[in-house]
Amino acid sequence: MGKQLGRKNNKGKLKWILAGIVIALLLAGGGIYAGFMVTDITYTGNKHYTQQQMTECIFGTEHPNALIYTLFGKKNKNIPFIQKYDVEVTWPNKMNVAVYEKAIVGYISYMGCNMYFDKDGIVVESSSENYEDVPQITGLDFKSIVLDAKLEVGNDAVFSQILELTQAFDKYQLGVKKVYFDSSYNVSLYMGNVKVMLGSAADCNDKLYALKQVSEKLTGMKGTLHLENYDGTTASIIFKKEN
Repeated sequence: MGKQLGRKNNKGKLKWILAGIVIALLLAGGGIYAGFMVTDITYTGNKHYTQQQMTECIFGTEHPNALIYTLFGKKNKNIPFIQKYDVEVTWPNKMNVAVYEKAIVGYISYMGCNMYFDKDGIVVESSSENYEDVPQITGLDFKSIVLDAKLEVGNDAVFSQILELTQAFDKYQLGVKKVYFDSSYNVSLYMGNVKVMLGSAADCNDKLYALKQVSEKLTGMKGTLHLENYDGTTASIIFKKEN
């Protein structure tokens, strides 16, 4: 009887000891989790996505845990338009994320999708969304489009022209939504209800600078702006208004 009572007492003590260990581990784990919870994430290099979107894509939560991410987190998630990203932890609760985006210069609509391509004409992403500051490129002749392959348009020089155009759009802050190439590779731009005819895409920087100077006056207007024969004078800038 005494032995049985002793065994019961020992079992009871063991249960309390185990419970105490579990509680201690939980408290310690909770303290560690709270201590390494990230409260400040800084991003550099991201344009396509907001910081909130990047946080959701990379970490899946607004406040990731630095220790858990370092030990167990997936470091190479595939994110559209992102070439790679590097996460640097400033212990215990800060992160710096360097984002390296794919060099997107435009997109072509194809079979209900937007096929985004880089400066070399390589199709790098397919998406149903339209992204700000990435113009639609129309007029190019192609038979098919394959992801991660070069667009076959018959004239590779057009891609350097597109790059030059889009860099100027960014430089002069021009809200160009669509670029059209005709069969002779003359260029027309579309900004709201205004069509801008540039003529040859070669050496178009001066024409785009002139476009920047008059762009505010075109706000709310509808018509065609002719810059094909721009020679540096205001007289060579012709706007034909439409009702």
